[in-house]
Amino acid sequence: PRAAPWRASAPFVAAAVRAAARLVHAGRFVEGEARATRALQEDPRQARAHYVLGLASLMQQRPAEALARMERARDMEPSEAQFHFGLATCLAALARTQDAIEAYRRALVLRPAYFEAAANLGNLLERAGRFDEAADAYRTALAVRPDEPLVLNGLGHCELALKRHAAAAEALERALALKPDFASAMNNLSNAVARLGAPDRASDLLRAAVALRPDFLEAWLNLGERLYMRHDDRGAVQAFERVLALDPSNGEVRYLRDTILGVAPERAPDDYVRRFFDRFAPDFDQRLTRDLEYRVPSLFASFLEPLLRGREKLRVVDLGCGTGLSGLVVSDRCAFLAGVDLSPKMLDLARERAIYDELAEEEIAAYLDRQAAASFDLALALDVLVYVGNIQPVMRAGARTLRPGGLFALSVERLDDATGYRQARTGRYAHGRAYVEATAREAGLEPVAFEEADLRKEDGKPVRGLLFALRKP
Repeated sequence: PRAAPWRASAPFVAAAVRAAARLVHAGRFVEGEARATRALQEDPRQARAHYVLGLASLMQQRPAEALARMERARDMEPSEAQFHFGLATCLAALARTQDAIEAYRRALVLRPAYFEAAANLGNLLERAGRFDEAADAYRTALAVRPDEPLVLNGLGHCELALKRHAAAAEALERALALKPDFASAMNNLSNAVARLGAPDRASDLLRAAVALRPDFLEAWLNLGERLYMRHDDRGAVQAFERVLALDPSNGEVRYLRDTILGVAPERAPDDYVRRFFDRFAPDFDQRLTRDLEYRVPSLFASFLEPLLRGREKLRVVDLGCGTGLSGLVVSDRCAFLAGVDLSPKMLDLARERAIYDELAEEEIAAYLDRQAAASFDLALALDVLVYVGNIQPVMRAGARTLRPGGLFALSVERLDDATGYRQARTGRYAHGRAYVEATAREAGLEPVAFEEADLRKEDGKPVRGLLFALRKP
């Protein structure tokens, strides 16, 4: 009788798989894949050989191919944490974030002290903006290896995002003690210590970070803003110039630099407004009402009350609506309320208030220009014209869209020279009363009410403003 074909022993096959793994880790992919494939020919039940082949594909930037191999390994040995880890890594590479998160978590259930799974999970959650969960994952990793600078930096960044500044500083100080040339940790720590009342150290950390990494865009931007807030205009301009060399398309920084240099356009660029308000959207209302004692909506609630008394079912447009604080002033009088803003993140928050019938991501004059004539009974521009110097285009467009008897209600920051407008160092514009009223009349609107009041505080000092109500004859 014919002899049975020779088969390698189980220890021999296992040794071949281990050798294949070493070759793959060394970057010798062809040899490693050949050995793993031969091991599978000898024993098709070798789940680890599938894992090695998946690892080889993943390391060669073929994640879809790697995923199929990792799934085979996982299905053959579902209790092996490493196979779930490999699967999660493939899923993350394919941007299947939630699936990857679940696979990392499964690996941690099977092996609770799996440092790599916990660290990778934290990084994935951090990039997804799930900072509380990410911080928990990083702490799990640090319980296994307490002295990992990368994980400490990740934890510090999450604590910063959660406004736990002291906890952030503690983690980041540890990261820097372990890795003194860690530029990313310096950048993050600068943000923490600035909020803990140490602005000098914050600036020093940022200078050290950009010295270590001259192309560190975020640190240059933070340094420019830090110096700008401290009225070091020369240093701020130098930092902003470096940002623009690295990112020429950054309209926000270009506008701030030009503001410091005294180059004033007729209005703030759309890109500046969009980026600025997107950045501050998550805690915008809290910053305004608590930190800046913002009063504009409450001022207009009383300012407009006698003008709107008895008027209901109005068609209203809220220009520069932000999070919707201004829309709340008139929402109970509206049959239709439209909100317009350049910041999509602000509009997301306005949408949550459920008071708007329409929300448009658009520059306010452009929005008004495409509306039919006599579309609205009331146009609001509360604390939005501070980003517009020449208000003629907005005034003309607003007047055209108002019905006879309609009102245009607006606020500006007061300029002592009543006949014009001027850009302040903050990048905002102030306007004179005579200029606003003359521009209104040119557009066909008649001033019917005026008030002067403190709008908010800046650097602990009140900002004086002007409130106007203009009527379409």
